Amino acid sequence: MAVARLRAVGVVLAVLLAGAGVASAGGLRRLPGARRAEVVAPRDPFATRAMRMFLAGRAGRVTAAVFDVASGRTYLYRPDTPQLSASIAKVDILATLLAQTQTDGGLSAGEQELATAMIEASDNKDAQELFEEVGQLPALAALNRRFGMTQTTLNWAWGLSETTPRDQLRLLRYIVFPNRVLTTHSRKYLLSLMEHVENGQAWGISAGPGSGVTVALKNGWDPTDGIWQVNSIGMIRGDHRFYLLAVMTSQTEYAYGVATIEGISMLVWRDLREHQRPRPPLGPTGTSGTTGTTPTPGS
Repeated sequence: MAVARLRAVGVVLAVLLAGAGVASAGGLRRLPGARRAEVVAPRDPFATRAMRMFLAGRAGRVTAAVFDVASGRTYLYRPDTPQLSASIAKVDILATLLAQTQTDGGLSAGEQELATAMIEASDNKDAQELFEEVGQLPALAALNRRFGMTQTTLNWAWGLSETTPRDQLRLLRYIVFPNRVLTTHSRKYLLSLMEHVENGQAWGISAGPGSGVTVALKNGWDPTDGIWQVNSIGMIRGDHRFYLLAVMTSQTEYAYGVATIEGISMLVWRDLREHQRPRPPLGPTGTSGTTGTTPTPGS
């Protein structure tokens, strides 16, 4: 039944991909990954006709955010509505552990074993052990303040913390781009684990990109009072695209939530295309100069 629903979503998207609309939205500034070069702004993927039609046909609560690296713009769908974190909170736990240990020899072999199982296999027991080791809620709260995560309300039961896709983008930007909080080694280590999640954990924002595209993700799901919280966050880079995406859903069935996220992911992948490439600035004579496409880190 779950497979049939996912196939049905694919059929719907095949029809919707014919339509598109154009809009834009301002992005976050002074965060890691902010661009200073002039760029061609992409369309707002949540404002296209195809996306609007797809979302109109989905039940439950859905909120999402995407940060397009080339333009430095953030696009939001029903923003600032907190939902349960479920297992995407494990990224925050590991980021906290890395921040604590990166100047003191790094993770021990035992910590690495726990971290790998927590991210790649989404092991809850190992997550709880690391949550207690880092100092639980106060420690995560301290790091979240440094990340500027003002829309996240932590819970001593970490999976019941509430957050928003906007805040998850803030967290991801500190993992993906150079900054003063996490070292390059810490960031690469966390991203590597997110790039190698087990096959059963690889659904969600991975839908759309083909082979040769780097996808680093963490998913989360939790049934509470008959409602499934299903979330997916991460980075997509390759095939002339580079963006961060966070989608959170609260729906009646797990498979339905997965299908909703994957439908959104496929449409975002479709719309953040090469036409977003940085526009070369004009030189002194009015001719186009050149500019790199590597994002300029913020402070």
